[in-house]
Amino acid sequence: MMQYRYVTKYKDNDSIRAALNQLTRETFGFDFESWYQNGYWKEDMYMPHSLMDGDRMVANVSANRMEFVIGGESKHYIQIGTVMTAKEYLGQGLGRYLMEKVIDTYRDECDGIYLFGNDSVLDYYPKYGFQVSKEYIYKKELPVDEVKEESLELNKFGKFIKIENPSNEDRIKFFDYVKQAVSNDGMTMRNVGLMGFYLHDLEDVYYSESLDTYVVADIKNQALYLSCIIAKKKVELKDILDSFSEVADEVVLDFTPSNIDGFEVEEFQEEDCTLFYIGEDLKRIEREHLHFPVISHA
Repeated sequence: MMQYRYVTKYKDNDSIRAALNQLTRETFGFDFESWYQNGYWKEDMYMPHSLMDGDRMVANVSANRMEFVIGGESKHYIQIGTVMTAKEYLGQGLGRYLMEKVIDTYRDECDGIYLFGNDSVLDYYPKYGFQVSKEYIYKKELPVDEVKEESLELNKFGKFIKIENPSNEDRIKFFDYVKQAVSNDGMTMRNVGLMGFYLHDLEDVYYSESLDTYVVADIKNQALYLSCIIAKKKVELKDILDSFSEVADEVVLDFTPSNIDGFEVEEFQEEDCTLFYIGEDLKRIEREHLHFPVISHA
């Protein structure tokens, strides 16, 4: 790789960051600039490892430090993401070079390494020692209640009101709760930066003043898809679900509940979202029927 320049820890280097954004747009159709400008990119949390050909970035593999609270115990993982090589540079082993470098760099300083792979590369990641794991989701029927069209129109469901056209004060308050949130599920993510990536505009965020709780949720065809609970105190999941029973007759959780009583558990299946892992600790995902929330995917 001598003809290419290896770079990392360049968050505040405008020209290299622009090159990362360009390759990301070409590969995935988005970039990190607004995320960076809004202050969510912390250099010790999102760590791109890249190869440059002159001023052009030609390959990248990023490492994300991820903390999860699982059963009251804090676990520190590395999630690999933004794996990409410019089309004209494919077939030169650039991705392999960076992948091996990232694994060697972080293997001994975390509880495990994982990533989510496309269905087209199921034979690729095992070459680096990754194994495939199943994930599981939880769902249950909600008490039958009359669907209230008025609630749908007003985006007000029981104790919860959807945040629309958020002000800067709304955003500050929400992320203050994110920073101070306690664990209200069986596998809680601690990563403010990733929450900022997905939720800076507070899309699909609801707040209950009486419960003093935020939730991220979506309602489709009378089904409630609940992504996460954000509160500074312990909250009963039942109290949250009761608020949405007038517009949904089923709930699907994008997280592992603290108490699985009354829930059906199913193998999680989604296109281009296969979980690969390295490390004994991550065997618990399949063994304990856990699930990485989509909002935690880097």
